[in-house]
Amino acid sequence: MTRKYAIELIEEHEAVNLYSIHLNTKELSELECFFENFPEGCAYDEDIDTIIAWLDHIGERGALERYFRHEGKFGDGVSAIPIETSNLRLYCIRLSDKILIFGNGGIKDTSTWQESETLSDYVETLVDTSRFIASRLANGTLYIVDKEIIGNLNFTRDEKK
Repeated sequence: MTRKYAIELIEEHEAVNLYSIHLNTKELSELECFFENFPEGCAYDEDIDTIIAWLDHIGERGALERYFRHEGKFGDGVSAIPIETSNLRLYCIRLSDKILIFGNGGIKDTSTWQESETLSDYVETLVDTSRFIASRLANGTLYIVDKEIIGNLNFTRDEKK
């Protein structure tokens, strides 16, 4: 099965641009889906507040490496917030201090994301996206200017199920 998606700009800040994966089969971006899964008044309000505080902090200061928990393989840029203790993880690609691409996330109910069927799909999508971006940057079909990703931001990922 093939999954088609795009990366879209969702918020611009002085220090950083926030992008999100948007699956062709969904109305909302993955970042929006994450927040939809944890509406106000749910059991995870405190965790969501922590994530929102981190997003505000990143918006003000940029996507500095120290603000993220590394989750993927070395060099793929896949990380999660928050770095502090939380029951939730929101996964992203930290492309630079000025560009952050969000996937989805969820409840951290296993010791590693690889053990969670839901979380592993989110992280593996980001790992593939990071690889696609690196390839397009290398061949010149995608490039970065300050806080912008310019070029073809449409991707196709073969499902591994």
